[in-house]
Amino acid sequence: MTQPNIIQIESKNALLELLLDDRDFERIYIASNAFKDVKTQEIIKLAHQKRIPIIKIPRRTLAKKARTGAESVIGVMVSQNSWDLDELIDKIYEENKIPFFLILDNIKYTQNIAAIMRTAFAAGVNGVVVPPSQKPLITDETIRISMGAAERIPLVEMNLYEALKKFKKEDIKIVGVDMNGKTYFEKNLRGPIAFVLGAEDVGISTGVLERVDEKVSIPMNEGIGSLNVSVSASILMYEKLRQEVFTS
Repeated sequence: MTQPNIIQIESKNALLELLLDDRDFERIYIASNAFKDVKTQEIIKLAHQKRIPIIKIPRRTLAKKARTGAESVIGVMVSQNSWDLDELIDKIYEENKIPFFLILDNIKYTQNIAAIMRTAFAAGVNGVVVPPSQKPLITDETIRISMGAAERIPLVEMNLYEALKKFKKEDIKIVGVDMNGKTYFEKNLRGPIAFVLGAEDVGISTGVLERVDEKVSIPMNEGIGSLNVSVSASILMYEKLRQEVFTS
């Protein structure tokens, strides 16, 4: 039986966002002498409303629990962010939404993954697909850096080739971000789409790149080989939004 992925939330911003998103917390620790700033007050209020246990402990004890620094509030929750791709696509269509996915092909750095997920949630992406991993992708760190978005945007862990087959079957266009592609703003990015973003050092793997429907590139001055993958992702996501809103 798979062990539950227990996350310790040490960012007040992330904790507040997740509480507002009706995520279930097992408990919330608060320093007994914590300064009751506006965010702390809101966290306490929401916890009471949701009947989440609030445990007051000495600040020194709380500091020993903290992994990222001195915090006055720490939330403990079990990650619920695990989706089946078929079920997620059905849900998207049931809600009359346009499928809008990101496929992360072995992106390695937590900071990049978290930044991508934060922007993806803001841009209206309704699913992120990653290859299976022995380590949970949703961690204290990804939650903190993404300010909670890593738990809120649907995550699918599966074989990428199987995911690509499913997208093709559902007529969801697969667009790979590759330096040999056509300039992104010259391409039609409207409608159901899945952007593929490759690893920071080698880009999209050969097998995955061979299976995309189209390739797009981001123009850059000479001397720059590539942008940070989270920056590239942001540019593509918001270009799609621009085209959906301002072009017909």
